[in-house]
Amino acid sequence: MTNDLLTISSWRQEVRFGKPGYPRASFLIVYVAMEELLEKALELGASDPRLIPVEMIQVDDDIVELCLPPQCDGYDMCANCPPHVMSPAEFRKVLEGYESALVFKIEAPMELLLSDERDHVGRLIQETAARLERFAIEAGFVSSRALAGACCKRLFCGAYERCNVLSGGGECRNPDKARTSMSGLGVNFNRLNRDLGWQMSDAREAGGEALGWMAGMVLIG
Repeated sequence: MTNDLLTISSWRQEVRFGKPGYPRASFLIVYVAMEELLEKALELGASDPRLIPVEMIQVDDDIVELCLPPQCDGYDMCANCPPHVMSPAEFRKVLEGYESALVFKIEAPMELLLSDERDHVGRLIQETAARLERFAIEAGFVSSRALAGACCKRLFCGAYERCNVLSGGGECRNPDKARTSMSGLGVNFNRLNRDLGWQMSDAREAGGEALGWMAGMVLIG
C-alpha cells in the first residue's frame, strides 16, 4: 500500500505506472479487487470512500470514556460495546496485522442526526460496513473486519430486553448486520476526519440543509 489516501482515481494511476516491489500481475489482481471494493461502497450509498494505511487510524484510551454513562446509553448493553470488547491496547496490536482500511461515511441532514431518527443512519452504517466486510472476504481478503458506529443493541435488538450473547442465550441475533463500535475500541475518528479532509458542510449558506454524517470502516487483510 502507499502512504497516500487512495481513491479509485489514485488506484488507476498506480496501476498505470506499476507498484515497486510487486509483480505486475499480482498488483493488477489487488488493484481490481480494491477498485471493486471502492465501487461497491459507492453502490451501497457511501460517500467519498477512501483506502488508507492503518497508520492513519489513531487509537486513544480516553476515547473509550465517551462510551461510559451518562454520555452513552450503549455501555454494557451488547457484545459489540464496552466493556465487552477488546481494550484500545489490544486493538492497537490487532492493527499491526493489517496494512490498509476502507473508510466511508453516509451523509444525512444534521437535524436528523440530532434527533431520535439518527438510528436509521446508524443501521445503514452497520449494515453497509458488514456488507463491505463480506465483499472484501469474498474478494480474497479473508481477514477483513468491519467496524461501525452506534450501539447494535439499540439499532437491531431494541425490542429485546437483553443482548442474546450477553444473556447467555447463544449467538448474536443479527450476525450479518451488527459490528463492533469504533469508539468502543478507542478509534479517534475526529482526528481521522481532519486527516481525510472531511469537514462538516453547512449547506444552509447555499440555501440548503446543514449536513453531517456517520462513518464506518473495514480493515482489509
